[in-house]
Amino acid sequence: MVPGTVQQLTILLILVLPGVFYQAVREHLRGAVAAEQEPQNRMVRAIAAGALLDAVYAVAAGPWLVRLLSGEGQGPVAGVLARPREAGLAALLLVVVVPSGIAWAEAVRDRRRRRARYEPTPTAWDALFRDRGSCFVRARLKNGLWVGGWLGSRSAVSAYPQPGDVYLQSQYRMAPDGRFLGKVPDTGGVYLRAADIDVLEVLLRPSAPPVAPTQRQEPVQRQEQEEGAGDDTASQRV
Repeated sequence: MVPGTVQQLTILLILVLPGVFYQAVREHLRGAVAAEQEPQNRMVRAIAAGALLDAVYAVAAGPWLVRLLSGEGQGPVAGVLARPREAGLAALLLVVVVPSGIAWAEAVRDRRRRRARYEPTPTAWDALFRDRGSCFVRARLKNGLWVGGWLGSRSAVSAYPQPGDVYLQSQYRMAPDGRFLGKVPDTGGVYLRAADIDVLEVLLRPSAPPVAPTQRQEPVQRQEQEEGAGDDTASQRV
């Protein structure tokens, strides 16, 4: 519900928002907790964290906070209206900086204790194609067939939360063992769904482009140069 009065807004700011910022930074650095995926659980945790921080604020700087809010007793937020800059700085410090700093300190402490490190990239699919330059890609489908092509600047790769898929701007003919046999004539690209892929391989800067044994090396090298000209990065589709 949206606060309807200044008093309600103040309560929301003091009670809930410190816990919201603490929880957001904590999840970003350490990952989401399964028990907190339900909205009501997340709200309860945010309120609990905010109440705990408010209690600490009251013990550490209670009189100063009361004077800042009420001023000389002229109203519930008279001090805020009289000293808006000081009030804004205090809100920024107590609502954003302190909760975020506590969450960051907890993440650093846990990271030193753990051997594994949390990676904020949501899926391995995103990690594979994020900041990926132009390259050859081949995939073995679940039916055993191989599909391959060129991932270039006119290609597209999905990103979380969309289902994994990739569009390769040029398709290549593939041998039963996964070797590249040459570019498909008049190719307009090939589309692959991650759900249909059993194994996917990215070929990074091969010393020589994949060729069939019967093909000559020189023409295929020239073909790769033409294929990769101007292709530095693959675009991502969210």
